[in-house]
Amino acid sequence: MSRVIWVRSEVFDHGVFNTSIRWSISKVFSFLGTLKGSTSSTTLSRSAWMDVSTTKCKPALTEAEASAYWTVFSVLQQSIVGNPGDVLEIRVIGIMLVCQLFTQNRVKSEATNRNDVWNERAVGASSPRQSPRGSPKGAMPHIALGRGMDFTNALVAFTKQHLGYLLQTVTLSLLAEPSTVSEEEFDVLGLVLCAGTSKNQALWRLSEAVPDLVSNKSMLSMELRKAVQKLITWNEDIYTTDNAQPIQEPAAKTLNITGMSKLTWFHRPHNAEIEYLNIVDCKDCAIYVTARIRFCLISGCEGTTVILGGVSTLCTTHNCEKVSIHVAAHCYKMENCIDTSTYLFTHIPPIITGDTRGVKLAPYNVLHSHMASVLQGSRMTLDPAFVDVWAHPVCCTAGMPDETLNSRVSAEEQNTTYHFVHPSKFFPVVVPENGPRGAALQLVLPEVYDKAMKERQEEIREIQQQLSKI
Repeated sequence: MSRVIWVRSEVFDHGVFNTSIRWSISKVFSFLGTLKGSTSSTTLSRSAWMDVSTTKCKPALTEAEASAYWTVFSVLQQSIVGNPGDVLEIRVIGIMLVCQLFTQNRVKSEATNRNDVWNERAVGASSPRQSPRGSPKGAMPHIALGRGMDFTNALVAFTKQHLGYLLQTVTLSLLAEPSTVSEEEFDVLGLVLCAGTSKNQALWRLSEAVPDLVSNKSMLSMELRKAVQKLITWNEDIYTTDNAQPIQEPAAKTLNITGMSKLTWFHRPHNAEIEYLNIVDCKDCAIYVTARIRFCLISGCEGTTVILGGVSTLCTTHNCEKVSIHVAAHCYKMENCIDTSTYLFTHIPPIITGDTRGVKLAPYNVLHSHMASVLQGSRMTLDPAFVDVWAHPVCCTAGMPDETLNSRVSAEEQNTTYHFVHPSKFFPVVVPENGPRGAALQLVLPEVYDKAMKERQEEIREIQQQLSKI
């Protein structure tokens, strides 16, 4: 029976981000070695991770970086593997750190404008660190690449080239390639790889793709690596690269909205389920997707408003400028964004990384007659217990190149990175609907925003009463 192995794109879309450390294989293995040597267990609690990774590991993380890594890694582990997010295995941490190298392996063209905002999915992408804080804000290049062959080929090639390092990681053989790899050790790579009898029929365990490994319970590392490299491919059935049409419900699990300019885009029906929503390289658009979403990536957009319902796992805004995002997401991450506003409800403090400046944060404000059911289906019901989580971001933005790599973010730097929308300038966003409108979602707002909303509603009622008397 034939077997295929494909790369889990969502891990690289959402799990790779910029911090002060420029990861290399030597740094990853040095970090894992000191991490392993500093704890008696191969699993870590959050508190243990925060202590060891910031004080004993080499290179050491800042507290903000350690918190950001833990949050994203644990959310991905829980969503993909199903393991609870209150503990992480050292091997899982190692796999995710190896994935951080992918930013250095993107396909690049010969030249790029240094003043452009970095979009790694566009031709000519350069490092975001070439746009230091305080540099001129350039215009965003509008290149309608979406998730094309450049990105998919680069990701598959990276995985094949680094498979040996991944096998070293899951066996914790940090000094040399292991002689053998067990079935259990190889299955740990199920976080980043998935196996199937076909591209639309997944197997329960990654090791089932290699019958010799299952029957013998272990396999020579070199033989296993060669066998797996032949099987790795891109899964077009799950991670399609085709652009979507507004009036059609996606046939694949992925919905791509790419390369649009000066358009309004509606996704219908509202009760659809989308595994992977990618909004890429859109300029001066208004995009409405009021469906249940698992992962959402917003990348390389400019001057665009994105209005979403519930994202049950992770929403990432990446390399955007002058964009307004309205979303209720379990976890939200923003990287390399300039002058971007986010109206957010979240269960976990949002993460702000990379070269991010001029960000505005505010509570979620979308009104739609079916939004309550959409949020419930996404497990993102507006619970008052999380009413102000959005206002406490984990901020590990990139500093100037000559700054100390492990310096902590000062209060002044935080203020230049983000601030809050003033309650007097906070307004709800109403999603257009066909036919009669039902009861709108009741927003859950912090007291100061709720009070400002009620005052404006009272002012409107007074004006309506005055007009009725004319």
